[in-house]
Amino acid sequence: MEFLEKKFIVKPEYSASKVSSGAVDVLSTPCLIAFTEDVSFTLLQEKLKDGLTSVGYHVDVKHLAPAPIGAEVIVRSSIIKEEGKKVTFRVEAFYKDKKIAEGIHERVIVNKEEFMKRVG
Repeated sequence: MEFLEKKFIVKPEYSASKVSSGAVDVLSTPCLIAFTEDVSFTLLQEKLKDGLTSVGYHVDVKHLAPAPIGAEVIVRSSIIKEEGKKVTFRVEAFYKDKKIAEGIHERVIVNKEEFMKRVG
């Protein structure tokens, strides 16, 4: 199984209170999801030919436990299914020895130039 792990430090600007997703100074769910997308994107991009990239298509993540400001969070993404242009990842995040998130993320492979022509 192909996977990638990355470490992230929970900065104050990633807190729920700073991104308006809550009133507490812990890692926000939107930033946690952004971390899972970052790792999944990086894992897939390493496999793609020049001119191709991927875009986020679907996210289904459970945020199981908090991580405080200053924490080191490890995010793991594993490719679990490839169907044509759609790639499905299992994503997990850990703080210390505790799993703080788990779920599924899907990305779609696109030709970057053609995709940008559709933006407007």
